[in-house]
Amino acid sequence: MSQQVNQYFLQNALTSVQSTLKHDNDAVANLFSQYQRDQFSINNLIQSISIMYETVVSKKGKIVLTGVGKSYKLAMKLVATLNSLSIEATSLHATEALHGDLGIIKDHDCLIMVTASGNTPELIGILPHITTVPVILLTCSRESQLSQHNQVNSLILAELLHYHKEEVIHGVPAPTISFGISMMIADAVILALSELIEADVIKRRKMFHSKHPGGSIGSNLSAEFNTNSGTTTIANSNLLSAPISTTISSNSSILSLKEIELESVSSDEREETLIKDITYKDLLKLSEINLLQWIVKYDSIKFFDHDGKMFMLSSDYIQNLYKKNYDGQNWDKFKWELIKKFG
Repeated sequence: MSQQVNQYFLQNALTSVQSTLKHDNDAVANLFSQYQRDQFSINNLIQSISIMYETVVSKKGKIVLTGVGKSYKLAMKLVATLNSLSIEATSLHATEALHGDLGIIKDHDCLIMVTASGNTPELIGILPHITTVPVILLTCSRESQLSQHNQVNSLILAELLHYHKEEVIHGVPAPTISFGISMMIADAVILALSELIEADVIKRRKMFHSKHPGGSIGSNLSAEFNTNSGTTTIANSNLLSAPISTTISSNSSILSLKEIELESVSSDEREETLIKDITYKDLLKLSEINLLQWIVKYDSIKFFDHDGKMFMLSSDYIQNLYKKNYDGQNWDKFKWELIKKFG
């Protein structure tokens, strides 16, 4: 029969969890502040992204990530993220590198070394053998053997303050907070790189779907990019390049687009167009992901108000609004601006 844990010890465990979460939160807040104010970190970040961009776009090379221990596990996670975004990457275990696996690295590649301390002997041992590729260091320390090595071109720095170090908090230097903030800044860099390579969010989503067809993510994306059987169709999608506003009555079958009538298009010029019918309730509940799904699935969005007046916006028009006016933060503000366009 299992012994019941003393409530006193359980309370201590809860306090420990709360303390860890607080330090995690503080470390993330410091990371955010670091990339707002510290010019050294910002300059190195920009240089790192430039190196990665030049590698995969200009040189058609790949990104190689290396490390040992938990850092190697982080490297493998980052490789998976890069590949899912159609950015070629591979992992290289630092110990195996000196036993033949250095052959993974080609002259047109770049190498990212992952090490919280910046003093990992196995990584230092690799440097004399890779003199032809740029080296980026993902680290928590700006003062280390690797961060100041003349072969390291730039840092991706997730600076860890002394009182955020695991050993100070728990007495054990198990990589937890350092691992977490290193992953956060690296993920942010990878996403920025993917946006730099392909600015169009719809194309990025399609590329991501092509590399991630399985699981719930793949299932959701499949639903997003496949034609919905309940769609309405009309003719000539190239007419739907600007907002349409008209009133539909039982005696009228004319759809006006800046004085151009749909009926005036010849049958040879017509092609099938997908239209999404929405209500005012749909607009009120609209989320960013819903809007992106509409843009991908449909050529235009059609809305009827309570008086029977119909408003239609082309998906191209909505997509341009999204790109130009949505700052990525204030969704409600953008949504209300969009709603105004429907009447």
